[in-house]
Amino acid sequence: MAQPLLLTYNLDSITAAALKRACEPLQIRCRAVEPREYGLPVGALAGIPISAPQADAPAQGFADAMLVICFILSDQLDALLAALRQAGIRVPLKAVLTPTNVAWSSAQLRDELAREHEAMKRG
Repeated sequence: MAQPLLLTYNLDSITAAALKRACEPLQIRCRAVEPREYGLPVGALAGIPISAPQADAPAQGFADAMLVICFILSDQLDALLAALRQAGIRVPLKAVLTPTNVAWSSAQLRDELAREHEAMKRG
């Protein structure tokens, strides 16, 4: 299995530093995704060879903070979420890398998470 990884999007420097500190004891690596990479498959950003064609980055990115959790087992996931809560890190858009979303672009994943987040807020 690959090394646990957290893809991060649009985090301010203070949040990014706090997240890195929270992840270090859990041996989870953080990788900031650049806006020019938003059109690439999320799996490719995590280091998975993707056979799907890679789209060009969208002309308009997104500004929402987002986390994509990759290669993390359930007990590590529980520890990660607890560490985020303890550090006061709040990022509403979070996803686990799955066979369903591995070929999606970051922008597609963000759009889906935003729809789900809005639906949950509405009840």
